[in-house]
Amino acid sequence: MRILIFAILLPFYFINCGTYLLLKNQEQNDNPAFLNFVQLTLLDSAIGLVHYWPLDGDTKDIVGGLDLTATGGAPILTADRFGFPGGAYYYSGGGAYHQSSTNGPSFLNGNISSFTISAWVKGKFPPGSNGSEFIYVSQGPGIGLQLYALSAISCSGRLRAFTNNGGSGDVDVGTACGQYPEDIWYHMVFTWDIQSLTGSLYVNNVLVSSGTFGTNRPWATNSFFQLGRSDISSQLFEGSVDDVRIYNRVIFPVSSL
Repeated sequence: MRILIFAILLPFYFINCGTYLLLKNQEQNDNPAFLNFVQLTLLDSAIGLVHYWPLDGDTKDIVGGLDLTATGGAPILTADRFGFPGGAYYYSGGGAYHQSSTNGPSFLNGNISSFTISAWVKGKFPPGSNGSEFIYVSQGPGIGLQLYALSAISCSGRLRAFTNNGGSGDVDVGTACGQYPEDIWYHMVFTWDIQSLTGSLYVNNVLVSSGTFGTNRPWATNSFFQLGRSDISSQLFEGSVDDVRIYNRVIFPVSSL
């Protein structure tokens, strides 16, 4: 017989994990190995989490206190990746975006520590010819995640993460062109490993691009953290964003992210 268990984690350091739905056989109830696996998985997903925006009806950072405010209008609450109303934000591309009131985390400059940025995204690919458009998570002109298209090389349907300081050594990791249709939720995770100077991009828990970079740092991230736009973008993002997290270490994608 199967038992449906809702495990609601109350301690603050597990708040990012939300509510977990565990479906398991009854005989696993007293299985120490199974319980240890669950506990270690939840703990691993919380260690190093320094900023977390669930975007479930507001833009509060429930871990690090870096709350976001609407700028240039009001982004619209929309259904999240599970289809629940009011669980994500939609950016129309008309001028509205979210921005922190103070500078975002300094370690995103690539010169201080490893880090991970995790976000869910669903949207359009830009119709223009500028490859720096439709950046939906950014900090200043120095880092971004985007839905990439560049008409000059007939490229669209590409997911990309990058860093920038205007010179060689910037990180650029992305998928091949034409792989990803519009208006489908994707889980993008960008990691920077400062020990090996490696940048990696995961899509839906699969490593899609990785490389060694970093000869020209720090990146230009001494600015606000933003959702729905970037300081280097000429065109605002059009689509939805959900569940954005930042870790001060490399954390590999799991279903709990």
